[in-house]
Amino acid sequence: MADAKTDPLLEDFKSHIQHEDGMDDRMYSKYLEFARQYVQGATGGQKAQLVLMVAALLNDFRVGDADLEAGLDSLTPFFVAEVYNEGVDLDGPADQST
Repeated sequence: MADAKTDPLLEDFKSHIQHEDGMDDRMYSKYLEFARQYVQGATGGQKAQLVLMVAALLNDFRVGDADLEAGLDSLTPFFVAEVYNEGVDLDGPADQST
């Protein structure tokens, strides 16, 4: 986990959102941290572009509501494509006992 000072995506993230005066980098780092966890759980990896998209949604919808849920749901095709393209097996090894 990267902190606000060393997070390699922080400056890239801030350049893609409407940066608010007075917003602390630590808050943006929290968005990136949660986005990494979300993307890891959804795809088995942490592709930077997906992390940035999720973090941007978290920034836009700071209070969890239907809009945030709809925004995250809209990213499902990207997650599916990432898993398909990377060949990540989310179900684990196939059961060979049958």
